[in-house]
Amino acid sequence: MTNDANSLIVAFATLDGVVIPKAHFGEAHQYEIYRITADDATRLESVTNPKAREGHGAGSHHHHEHGDGKGAGIGRLLAEHRVQVMVSRAFGQNIVRMRERFLPVKVDTEEVAAAIDLLQRHWGQVQSRWLQGQARKHLVLHSVP
Repeated sequence: MTNDANSLIVAFATLDGVVIPKAHFGEAHQYEIYRITADDATRLESVTNPKAREGHGAGSHHHHEHGDGKGAGIGRLLAEHRVQVMVSRAFGQNIVRMRERFLPVKVDTEEVAAAIDLLQRHWGQVQSRWLQGQARKHLVLHSVP
């Protein structure tokens, strides 16, 4: 599978393949990976997050310690699946390092389907931000304008 100029490979942080938790991206139980274009979304696979800890990712945001290897491990996992865009309701301190390789997108929607719609409604902005390369900043998309 190769990436083309009109699509992006997107990983959604989820609890169960449907719900996007309020917890940081790295605390998600799994990642739903899609190939998305401006008008289509194809689910490619579901990947378990080996870095998720017991009791985390249950939808609550709370203080916890971050291991130095956690962000790197998740980065390698996402790279293995050719992910370009990370979607979550929250990101932690690793966002600065992660945006060098990925486009982090913060959304305010609770379900993957709604987040896909949000990405597609702002497709030009998503693609433009991705193309900025290592200097890119994260993107925040709101469901209500």
